Amino acid sequence: MKMKAYLMFRDRDFDIDTPPAFGRELLNKDLELGILFNTMAQNDQVIMQAVQSSLFTGLATKSEIEYRQAILKDCIKNPDAVRKLYALTGETLEKQRKGWWWFSKNQYLSSLFPNAVNSLTMLSDMLRQTRDIADREITSFKSEGFVTLFSMLQRELDDAYLDEIKTHLNELKFRDGTLISARLGNYNQGIDYVLRKREKKGFWRRWRFAPSFTIAPRDDSGAADLGKRRDRAINEAANVLAQSAEHVVSFFNMLRNELAFYIGCLNLYDELQRIDTPVCFPVPVSENRRERTIIGLYDISLALNKNTPIVGSDLKMKDKSLYIITGANQGGKSTFLRSIGQSQLMMQCGMFVAAESFSSHITNGVFSHFKKEEDASLKSGKLDEELARMSNIADHLKAGSLMLFNESFSSTNEREGSEIGRQITNALLDSDIEVFSVSHLFDFSYSYYTRNLSYVAFLQAERRSDGYRTFRI
Repeated sequence: MKMKAYLMFRDRDFDIDTPPAFGRELLNKDLELGILFNTMAQNDQVIMQAVQSSLFTGLATKSEIEYRQAILKDCIKNPDAVRKLYALTGETLEKQRKGWWWFSKNQYLSSLFPNAVNSLTMLSDMLRQTRDIADREITSFKSEGFVTLFSMLQRELDDAYLDEIKTHLNELKFRDGTLISARLGNYNQGIDYVLRKREKKGFWRRWRFAPSFTIAPRDDSGAADLGKRRDRAINEAANVLAQSAEHVVSFFNMLRNELAFYIGCLNLYDELQRIDTPVCFPVPVSENRRERTIIGLYDISLALNKNTPIVGSDLKMKDKSLYIITGANQGGKSTFLRSIGQSQLMMQCGMFVAAESFSSHITNGVFSHFKKEEDASLKSGKLDEELARMSNIADHLKAGSLMLFNESFSSTNEREGSEIGRQITNALLDSDIEVFSVSHLFDFSYSYYTRNLSYVAFLQAERRSDGYRTFRI
């Protein structure tokens, strides 16, 4: 029996220890994701690791995104059942961790074996509780992932199977002693030691008058020798027990890691509902084109930080590769740029997004280049640092990536900064990379505006005639 959770992928396990992709630290800082992760994790390190791994390792197809979305919708409809299942996995692993000392190689098999039996007895009880949850809740879940998981638990862990396990484990407690067999080798030494099962019928009649001997109470050497012979007989059974326990623990560990992502999403969903901010499940565009149709998109980190609803922005564009965002300071440009990056990452890990409605194409990674403070060590100027960082990013960009610029290359004069920004942007566009650029460089923006290019969209921070900033783009 090989049990799998398959709650993150339809056909493979979720690797919570996936090495961080390039740009993870930059995105975390530029998009202000720290408060998002803290809200999701709520001091649970497993959830923190799961949500970070998921967000920075995006899904590549519409089918994968929709598979995970359906599971998350089930979680939102049945939060108590999902939280109970997650708590059960944590309880199981904690009990196993506390009892794991029995697996130490420094212990004798004779002392390890009873603890191994007790450990597997505990694990089988927890499997029964997990199956009981599946029995109670399977009709409430509709997603392919949960139906597959619960059906597997019902099929593989039926009462007959669990009762049989319990019977075998009770027999291995050897309450009436250990029955082993062996034969004599070429030099009359004992070989081929085998642990034997006691037959329920005829056992005592068969062995009552068999030759026997009793070790004297003070015969330490005899007792040690007998213990070694017993260890040889139970060695294979001990290995089977250890492998079985390892398999069950592996299943609970995998189930916990995969559920952790959804528990994090539930924590975030509850918090956004509390502050009355909208969320929606995005519609990924499967066709090979660029399209963004967005209503009420807002910066989720800002909403969580201020603990209040945030003004959202709308966008409806097709076949655009370059978005240039201009306008007065403090008008919401950087906030909008962060919301674009956040929503793209959230959509591509199967989450809901911070908007009233959201539809977008799937990108081949998200990268950010935001204006930074000057190097405190004075080893380089701001422009040198910006160019070095851009060079690093360029080494990892691929066709179909999303690049976010926030006042980049503005540390030098207008003419030089515009020229640098223009050359880098043109190179990215030639490499089929989508670009969002917040810029105060007039020459940079105007050079694209005058050419009337069909793939360029100009966005502006809204400002009313009386000077009031609406913080909408």
